[in-house]
Amino acid sequence: MKLLPYTKIDGIRTVTDSEIKKLFTRTVSDGLDKIVFYEGTIQTEDQFLIAMKRVLFFIIKQQEETIGYVWLNRFENHTARQHFCVFKEYWGQSEQIGRDVLSMIMNRKDSHGNFIFDLLTGFVPAWNKRAIAFALKCGGKTYGVIPNAVWNHKKQKSEGAVFIYYTRGDA
Repeated sequence: MKLLPYTKIDGIRTVTDSEIKKLFTRTVSDGLDKIVFYEGTIQTEDQFLIAMKRVLFFIIKQQEETIGYVWLNRFENHTARQHFCVFKEYWGQSEQIGRDVLSMIMNRKDSHGNFIFDLLTGFVPAWNKRAIAFALKCGGKTYGVIPNAVWNHKKQKSEGAVFIYYTRGDA
């Protein structure tokens, strides 16, 4: 398994815009868009493309197959907010995928040999029991439900979310 970064090298993107848009189309066809983007900020391919250019985004590959993607945002010191999407056909392998991806991210080092991240965090809506179980099976830990931590676009209200965190060695 490998993480293909969506970044610029010498001004040229590592993945085409159309390939990034296809990831969103696949997310929609799997019915995952209403779960992954429950807050309603990303509803189109163009919104997805714009958003992923503003974060640290990786395509998850197994051999040459794209099996999902992960992105990090809200950086502060050696922490970031982490988000996952694994396509449905790989859900049977998702726990191992999650552990591998988290390990790769948590063990990344800068040019001086220092770890880039010490902590990854996330909020999972309390109603999303499957995602919570996935995060915990991948080595995440929780401090419980935080009231009004996430916005539910469909319901047009804030709701509770489970705070999940990972530290190096958890995954």
